[in-house]
Amino acid sequence: MKSFRSIVITGASSGIGEALARDYATPGVALALTGRDQARLSVVAEECRARGAMVLASPIDVTDRASFAAWLTAFDDAHPVDLILANAGVSIDQQRSSLGDFSLIRKTMAVNFDGVLNTIEPLLDRLVSRKQGQIGLVSSLASFIGLP
Repeated sequence: MKSFRSIVITGASSGIGEALARDYATPGVALALTGRDQARLSVVAEECRARGAMVLASPIDVTDRASFAAWLTAFDDAHPVDLILANAGVSIDQQRSSLGDFSLIRKTMAVNFDGVLNTIEPLLDRLVSRKQGQIGLVSSLASFIGLP
């Protein structure tokens, strides 16, 4: 089984991302964690540090392409990434999901689609040139639910 040493996890302040961060947090592992909720992300980061991982945690927005790319490449410069877990995502509230308000749909797509591209694109060429690394994409169960 492959042992990863430098890992990026988006959406790490709760749910699957939080569980992944805790699972990968071991001595000798560098974690770059992002999440929307600074307080919860800080708790996750401290728990991962207590398990021996080196942690860089930031509430940086995955939809801010330029800032996120700079953050990712700086982490990769210091700790060459060998696993990217694009996990950040939001859901449309079924009670407020209306085709009359495309701002909710655009926000969801910005995080769930563009955020994935913004997570992968800055590091893809680096992983390819090193001839190592893996990318994991976490998708939503929403495809199984009839939303308007």
